Amino acid sequence: MAEPDERECAVCTNDFTIPKILPCGHHLCRECVISWMDSKSAAGCPLCRCPIAQQSDGSSSATVDALPTDFVMEALVESARVLSKDHLCCVCEDVRADFICMQCQDMLCSACANVHKKLSVSRSHDVESVSTVTPERLAASRPALCADHGDKQAEFFCREHRLAVCSACRSHKHKVCRETNYLEDEKELAQNSLNDLRKILVEAEQKLEQAIGQVTSCLQEVDVSEQEDMAQVDKSCDRLQKLVEDFCNKLKENTRTSHLKIRNSLREVKTNFSNRLGKVTSHKHILTRATAVSPRPALIHMTQTLTDRVIGLDLSAELHQEVWVKPLSSVEWCQEVAGRIENELVKFSQQNTESEPAAFVFHENCGTNIRLKNFKMTAKKIEPYTLGNGQVVSRDAMSTNVLYEV
Repeated sequence: MAEPDERECAVCTNDFTIPKILPCGHHLCRECVISWMDSKSAAGCPLCRCPIAQQSDGSSSATVDALPTDFVMEALVESARVLSKDHLCCVCEDVRADFICMQCQDMLCSACANVHKKLSVSRSHDVESVSTVTPERLAASRPALCADHGDKQAEFFCREHRLAVCSACRSHKHKVCRETNYLEDEKELAQNSLNDLRKILVEAEQKLEQAIGQVTSCLQEVDVSEQEDMAQVDKSCDRLQKLVEDFCNKLKENTRTSHLKIRNSLREVKTNFSNRLGKVTSHKHILTRATAVSPRPALIHMTQTLTDRVIGLDLSAELHQEVWVKPLSSVEWCQEVAGRIENELVKFSQQNTESEPAAFVFHENCGTNIRLKNFKMTAKKIEPYTLGNGQVVSRDAMSTNVLYEV
């Protein structure tokens, strides 16, 4: 059953007038489609934005007229309009109508409805309560009238002109037409064709819904996989960070220890030099004093004593010995290690970027899941209607130029 809003045009929001079927399956009034296409370049459906049509001659009206008209929707709109009118008897005019003739589509009061059922021309008509009639039922009961004589019942259908005609028109205007069949037979053929088309569409709809469900499931798996991978990345990075911190602390400790040894050694050398300097300075003061104030006999004795003492100071000892040998610096080694790690990370990043999901084609007797031995990756079989003829694609990123064994 068509809801009231289904009979309304999305552009003008009124009941359809000459409803045109767009390529996407939505409906718009003929004039609304023309004005919509004239207002926008490459205008699409206002509901789903799918292209309406390509204008070959620049005329939007010609393009719209080439679109099919939904005559069923047109009949529904007309039937709904009949049911929405004031329920007044078409004969009495000022009396409320509680009934409607499904064939004549006239509103009738109780008295006129009884008379309508007794007349020979309308005795076979269905007269029903207005409250129980729907637009769909009213549209389905509308009589087929001759395309040339609007007041005569159509009994035949001319396939050549695609028109429902009466017997008189079949005998005269459509006498030379090759195929003019009984309308009821054509109606039955059309009903069967529509049923076949509906089966095709229902099957396609089910397959598309199944495919969408599979894609939705894959999207959910991708979300879960992303969360798991992110957790693994955090875990790996935390481990790397811990290793780097431990490595840094160890290097600092080694550096601190080696420099401490050097510092202690230098302090010992400095102390030795300071002691030697003290001895030299003291004897220099003695020598200066002896030279300045000593009497000659004392000076002679002091000279021999100081000479022996100065010789004993070993002043010829090498003072420019290599007192500090700089240890092997950890900086170059650290830079070398960091460079190697950086190169490995760059290679890993490039492999991650260049790797693409590999695709394989297997026989129909393969299972739905194929386990690949390399890195324990899994290839998932996709149904033929979604990805080619039984194609199997990998759900995990796989390296290029690598032969994977199934």
